[in-house]
Amino acid sequence: MPTARTPPIYTSPQDVMQAFYQAFEARDIDAMMTTWAEDEDIVCIHPGGPRHVGYEAVRQSFEQLFSSEAKLAFRVDQGVAIETVGLAMQSVIEHLRAGDNHPPGAAIATNVLMRTPYGWRVVCHHASPSPAIAEAPQTGPLH
Repeated sequence: MPTARTPPIYTSPQDVMQAFYQAFEARDIDAMMTTWAEDEDIVCIHPGGPRHVGYEAVRQSFEQLFSSEAKLAFRVDQGVAIETVGLAMQSVIEHLRAGDNHPPGAAIATNVLMRTPYGWRVVCHHASPSPAIAEAPQTGPLH
């Protein structure tokens, strides 16, 4: 009889996002789904793709992405974050490479996280294709 895997407890929004991107790079669907809230109101939008609503739809969207042969590598930077007691939002630039035969790309991602009884979990990931991004962080007030 298989034993049930105890889901990890992510103690901060940063912990769950680190696990999210590690699971993405590893193409590990079980690890990816432990970062998500088990809720029918979760939402995921991949760059240029449709909106996936609900746990099973989100899982299927990642299963489809992970079926690709290309190895994904992420570098996330230029983060902007807002955090409250139970909700956090992070906006980041995702620099990604899909194998050696594809040029590097970038996406602008918004991740919404919620504190649950099992720690922090992703409730929304929305990534959009990005225009060319400067490598220097864009911080400080606009002049």
